[in-house]
Parts: sequence; C-alpha cells; structure tokens
Amino acid sequence: MHKNIRRLTAVAVASITLLSACGADSGSGSSGSDSDTIYFGVSGPQTGASAEQGTYWQEGFDLALEEVNAAGGIDGKQLALKWEDSQSDPKQSVPIAQKFVADDSIIAELGDFSSGASMAASATYQQAGLVQFGFTNSNPQFTDGGDHMWTTSLTQEYYQKLSADEVTKDHTKLSIVYIQSDWGKSSFDLFKAEAEAQGAEIVYESAIQPDSEDYRPVLIKARDAEPDAIVHIGYAADGARVVRQVRELGYEGTFYGGQNTPEFLESAGEAAEGTIINENLLVGNTAPRVTDFYAKFEDKYGHEPSTFSAYAYDALNVLVQAAQKGGATREGIYEGLASGDSFDSVQFGEFTFADNRRPNDVPTVPVVVQDGAYVALYPQS
Repeated sequence: MHKNIRRLTAVAVASITLLSACGADSGSGSSGSDSDTIYFGVSGPQTGASAEQGTYWQEGFDLALEEVNAAGGIDGKQLALKWEDSQSDPKQSVPIAQKFVADDSIIAELGDFSSGASMAASATYQQAGLVQFGFTNSNPQFTDGGDHMWTTSLTQEYYQKLSADEVTKDHTKLSIVYIQSDWGKSSFDLFKAEAEAQGAEIVYESAIQPDSEDYRPVLIKARDAEPDAIVHIGYAADGARVVRQVRELGYEGTFYGGQNTPEFLESAGEAAEGTIINENLLVGNTAPRVTDFYAKFEDKYGHEPSTFSAYAYDALNVLVQAAQKGGATREGIYEGLASGDSFDSVQFGEFTFADNRRPNDVPTVPVVVQDGAYVALYPQS
C-alpha cells in the first residue's frame, strides 16, 4: 500500500506538470468549435489538505479521457482538460472561474471539490452560461445557484438519512463525532435528526478539528457514554485517527465512519477492520458496468479505484454524453443535460436528472472493511 501511495504521489506530480503546461493555453481565446481540441475546465485541489482527493480525480479523469479519445473524441475532436489548482479554497475558486469563463475554448467546468469552494464561484459560471458540474458537491444549496449548476453527487440529506437509517437498524445508543466545518456540522444535524426520528438516543456528541492529531479526550467521553455504536462524520485522514485511537482506548463496539479511500485503509491499519460506511459505488456489485470499471482501472493503475476516481470518471463521461446529445458548445452541454434523457454511469447505472439537477432516486450500499478491503455489508443481488 505504501508503494501505491508513493506511486500516486508521482502521478500527482506528473499531472501537475502536464496540467501546468495545459494551463498555458488558458485564456488563449481559441474556440473549441474551431480547433481540433475541446476543453473542459477543472477547478480542484492538487495541493493542500484535499490534494489526495485531487489525485484520485486525476486518475478517474485520465482513464475517461483515454477512452473517449480512443473512441474518436466528440464530433471527431479530441477532448482535453485545463486544470487549475484551487486547493478547494473559495478564495481561489472564484478567480479560476473568472479565468475559465473568459476562455471560450472551455465548454464546461468540473469541480470544485468542496461545496463551499464551488458555491463561491457559481454566480460567475451562471452569469457566463457555462455549466458548473460540481460532482462532489453534496450541499443541497449548490444547485440553488442557478440552472447551470449540475451534479452527480447525492445531497448530504440523502446520504445522512440513509446512513442514519442503516445505523439505527441495530443500534439505539449512539456517540457521534464530526469534523468542525460547515459540511461536518450540517451533516451531523441531518444525521442526528433522522437517528432520533428512528428512536435512537444520542448519548454523546462533539465536533473535532479535522487537522488535530489527538482525539483521545473526546473519544474517552464518547466511549464512556456506553454507546451501542460510535459514528464518525468526516474524511479519511481524521477518520483513520479517530478509529485508531478509539480502538487503542479499548472500545470494541461498532464503528461507522471513515471514508472509502486507500488513505483511510492504510492510515487506520488493523483498526479499520469492521468499519462500516454507506457508499454508492456498489462495492461488491457484480454488475458488468462495475466489474468492467474496476478491471480497467486496476489494469491501468495497479490498485482499486477510490470512490473519488469513480466520481471523476462518471462526471467527465456524463458531460461527454451531454455534448453528444446537445452539441460540443457551452449551450449544447446545457441543452444535453436538460434534455430529460438518461445517462450512463458506473455509480448508478442508467439514471436521469431530477428537477434539482441531481440524480433521481438511486441506491446506496453499506460497505464494511474486511481483511483490509471494502466489501458489501449485505449480499448483492
């Protein structure tokens, strides 16, 4: 696994170099319709606290690009990306948006990673008529920014309700820790409301700082509240520290949380065993679309995909399908997405967009860590 991380880092460095070169084309004013190359802009993290997720994005994008261009591209034109490193920071996503809308070779935008970074830039994209495809933006207010905000991400409300329903199937006394951020607090509120609606008692709750190295003072209180389960709402790095430290404190009960990424598994080590999380990649699903994606990904990279790689792969392919439906222009991308037609994806199979410009009713699947890998908690039909 260490080898994989080192290799991922090498991929990221190589990508930054390549994309910096691509960035030199930004603002050239060349039209995608008049050149031999069509561009999507990417506003996302390549450095900073969310750089890991940006690396996973890059892997998904590169696989999708390779396939699209090998199949002839869009209308006979090759597809490429112009990536700007936002560090998922709202202060950086806005000037990136201004750069992208001024570059008429860009016909759609992918990103940003966090909802906050995306929403800060939404008005710029909306005013310019450039689709902003925030494919990891679970904040329900993201698509409230205008009719050019689209996403394949399910909302926090959707995820947290299903997660709370899953946890409360077998547990009625919960200790909950969540990262101190807008996303963490709103996700916690949604989870808590649904858990209590299902009859669960929240015996302990606390925010945690995402970059803290020692959660023991909080976790001792979470443990001593004698819950049936401890729930973590956050990301891979903090989730790994939480589960590792709570196990070191002697807690042997059920743990929900972490994140479906190689970083979580590697950082948490044996403490990750038994960790449960709700996902929508259908881990363990034998549907051809899922097994085919896993096989292609592992053949190219030598390791299993992160969900973020699947999100990126799907996002790029959905925009390509939109361009094929409506035309390879800014207006065509929008019209293709708004056509009401169905789209193909790894995550959901065939799906349509709802009125809120998110996927209509689609399934999620709880997965559990067994022998260092995620497997479906229940048998898949």
